[in-house]
Amino acid sequence: MRKRERLWAGALALVMGTAVLAGGVPAGATQPGGEIVFADVGWDSIKLNNAIAGYIAQEVFGYTWTEIPGSTPIIHEALIKGEVDVVMEEWSDNITGYAEDRDAGKFQELGINFNDNYQGLYIPRYVADANPGLKTVKDLANYPELFPDPEDASKGIIYGGIPGWDATEIMGKKVAAYGLDQYYNYLVPGSQAALDSVITSAWDKQQPIVAYYWEPTWLLGQYDMVLLEDTPYDPATYQDGLGAYPAVTVAVGVSNQFAQDNPEFCEFLSKYHTSSALISEALAYIQETGEDYSQAGLWLLEQHPELLEKWLTPEQAALLTGEISGEAGMDLFTFPAVFQPNTDAIDSGVRSFAVSAEPVLGAIRGGLDGLVTAFNWLLNHIPWTLFLAGVFALGWYARKRLTSGILYAVLVALIGVVGLWEEMKLTLSIVLASVVIALLLGLPIGVLISGSARANKIARPIMDTMQTMPVFVYLIPALLLFGLGNASAVIATVVYAIVPVIRLTSLGIRQVDKEVVEAAVSFGSTRWQALFKVQIPQALPTIMTGVNQTLMMAMAMVVTCSMIGARGLGMEVLNAVQRVQIGRGLVAGVCVVVMAVVLDRLTQALAEKDKKLEDAARQ
Repeated sequence: MRKRERLWAGALALVMGTAVLAGGVPAGATQPGGEIVFADVGWDSIKLNNAIAGYIAQEVFGYTWTEIPGSTPIIHEALIKGEVDVVMEEWSDNITGYAEDRDAGKFQELGINFNDNYQGLYIPRYVADANPGLKTVKDLANYPELFPDPEDASKGIIYGGIPGWDATEIMGKKVAAYGLDQYYNYLVPGSQAALDSVITSAWDKQQPIVAYYWEPTWLLGQYDMVLLEDTPYDPATYQDGLGAYPAVTVAVGVSNQFAQDNPEFCEFLSKYHTSSALISEALAYIQETGEDYSQAGLWLLEQHPELLEKWLTPEQAALLTGEISGEAGMDLFTFPAVFQPNTDAIDSGVRSFAVSAEPVLGAIRGGLDGLVTAFNWLLNHIPWTLFLAGVFALGWYARKRLTSGILYAVLVALIGVVGLWEEMKLTLSIVLASVVIALLLGLPIGVLISGSARANKIARPIMDTMQTMPVFVYLIPALLLFGLGNASAVIATVVYAIVPVIRLTSLGIRQVDKEVVEAAVSFGSTRWQALFKVQIPQALPTIMTGVNQTLMMAMAMVVTCSMIGARGLGMEVLNAVQRVQIGRGLVAGVCVVVMAVVLDRLTQALAEKDKKLEDAARQ
């Protein structure tokens, strides 16, 4: 009996001890020795601030640290929920509901990182020097021909900010408030990378451009850009687009749980204060040397030791100064020999090619824009009733069922019911243009490699690379070579979506019974006659499957291309994601799904029809 009691007592003590240990560190708490989750909103300055604060957290306070990426609105929501511990740059004026959330105690604002930044509409210095009459935002009304929209010859173009930012909407209101919408289209690029690319591309070619931008950034540190003047800042009107944009207060925010459990580190964060000049200095160092953010942060602390004196106690500052000046020892967990490819040479080569080949690239861009415009013109001149009737007829013809035609027509009609009919037509125009080009290129290539073992051997690794390469990689060269808009979207979509039609065309032809081909040749058919009258007709079901897959991949890619300025349903989805608007994103996403499902079912039905015809012919 005593033995059993001792066992029960031991088990009870173990359970109680576990409970005490678990209760000592609440869920979500970060204790010294634990891990701090910093927010990475994507731009350079916050990565630099994270590297500096993370280094101090590790060397002085004994934490480890990591970063979690996300857009500004999503990260702000994550901070409120405690999924992110620290946001080193809360751009307060650019976040909808920031003040309300702060005042309601949903997170803690510890201090001001910097508040001497400016933002607005910028032009390159060479444009300002060549056009001395262009000094203010209102002066843009006299220069629309200087900034032509490549997709609309009747107007100029002003590039806006990042989807989800209040500043982006305010700049759009400014264009309307000053009457500039009569002369300009206002284009939201979709991402900072897209905006950076269009500005750097224009600079390389010494072309005029007017675009929204902000500081501190590497781009404004590297390029001499001029901020267009505006009427004085008025807090009562600037959100309506009237008046200059004020310098934004960029705060350091932490979650409530983190602030409660880590008062010593939060004391340091409350003293953390930089400036636009300091940040730009470090970002320029990165551009000049190619160092990473951590190395640039250490360099900045070495150049400005007074920062540590302001942020830390004397003992902490002395400890960190010793760490910075010391050399790191051998790290058994870090690979000792690292070869860094010269990616700058690749970038320079692509950009130099874009400049030297501008006449050819411009012609290609014009042709692609014209193709998309033609499809969009055609769709715009089809009444919605006739469009739905056409969908019904195709569904009925493809499926041979009246219910299929009605279902497809009703699904497409729902897109118009939710108010996204125009966006649907824009998306469909880009998809159709991309698929037409993909088929014009992919079908002949598939035929070619089907009859040549050497060509197939060469093409296979290329196609493997095209299919496995992350889709975002296609956006970068497309941006640099063709700029923002439909042309880049079509190019990126074609590269991504062309592979299935090549593979399946080649596969279908190679699977045709060799005896059938030999019989055709023995009856006097030439090689081309055997190809077009025997092999391709019998391979048509497989080829149609390739067409179907190319169409589906184009549909998926054209939504991603909203990040480089492709308008339509993709931009609606991107705006919803950036603003964490679940309902808006769900509605736009469902419309994309409806389009994909209808196109998929129609092309699948046509492939099945060809398969049935082929089987009937064999019988």
